[in-house]
Amino acid sequence: MTGPISHALGVSLMLNNYVHDVSTGLLLISALWLGWSAKDLGRAPSRETLEVFRSSYRRCVHFVLGSIVVIVFTGIIRTIFFMRFEWFPALGKELVPILILKHVLIFTMLGVGIYAWFHLRRRLRALPGWKDKDEEAAATGRDC
Repeated sequence: MTGPISHALGVSLMLNNYVHDVSTGLLLISALWLGWSAKDLGRAPSRETLEVFRSSYRRCVHFVLGSIVVIVFTGIIRTIFFMRFEWFPALGKELVPILILKHVLIFTMLGVGIYAWFHLRRRLRALPGWKDKDEEAAATGRDC
């Protein structure tokens, strides 16, 4: 793919890249928000409190899985057009260091988001009553 990018394609690629970056941020923010909220549970939350939090956690997991699908799909499009739409224009304006920094930040956000989700899951599994229901649901094939 060479040649100039049409106005319509340029706008579409800009929106694609924006959605890609926002979805990456949502992965991080959702894990940090739930982790922060989980601190309010304490070491031995009541069954009712745990069930309310579990419901929010499940919804958030579905939201994050959707975000990951969006990250991958928009990332494929972004990769295909990266050189033409981002790299070459940055070269002409001496913005390559900024472009590199932006991608370092985005990859850092992605890595921290994934780490935060695994850390949150580990913290929740340590709560009394959390693991038992999840394991029961997995054993019976039901959605927890």
